[in-house]
Amino acid sequence: MSKSASVIVALGAVSLSMAYGCSAQEQRCDQQSSVCESLTYRESLEAIDRSDQLHRDAISWGTADPDELARLNSLDDEASMAEWGRRNVEGIKLDPELEKELWVKQIAIDRANTQELMRLIEQHGWPTDETAGEGFPSPVPVLIHMQPEDAEWVLPKLRIEVLAGRMDAEPYAMIYDRKQQHDGVPQLYGKTLYFDPETRTVLAPAIVDIDATNRARAEIGLGPLEEYRITDPHTAAGK
Repeated sequence: MSKSASVIVALGAVSLSMAYGCSAQEQRCDQQSSVCESLTYRESLEAIDRSDQLHRDAISWGTADPDELARLNSLDDEASMAEWGRRNVEGIKLDPELEKELWVKQIAIDRANTQELMRLIEQHGWPTDETAGEGFPSPVPVLIHMQPEDAEWVLPKLRIEVLAGRMDAEPYAMIYDRKQQHDGVPQLYGKTLYFDPETRTVLAPAIVDIDATNRARAEIGLGPLEEYRITDPHTAAGK
């Protein structure tokens, strides 16, 4: 393993220990103020958030050099898009074996993050300014990155949070439809657009039944879907 890859792996171990080593701290706070509880929830979310991108940055940018990654991640949005496009055109990628190794590690982190995040949500509810402090990192990217098999047990728990008014319905619907897309079936809520490579245009969401979609949306507090395409139920998701 290269020196840079060793650094990334070591950082992964540190981040995971930070994310999942908070139980004792939470226990010490049991008899103290709600402020202490809020801080531990926030700190746990921040640690999970850090590990969520631990290896994705290296894979996306095609470099495992920490200094280069720091430089690339400091670019503003416009410069970042330009640099990403340049590297993509030039074919700048990690060594295939290293990329495979990092994906294995990142997937393991994703699964651990999902487990820990759902433990926190079951204990504290979906994070709010009151429970996790203002400016807490959103758990949504972590849930977007969860493995499809984990979505099977996570989505029903998230629905409970939505119906209780703690979680916003928009990200829940998006995560649900991403799972539908992964399974090769049409989406329910109409939250996933489709890029048509032939016309190079973005198409409206493809759904099977607008009445069923709008009923499902109403159940979680979303308004009617205004732009959509009707698709055959056997058509691959999103097309």
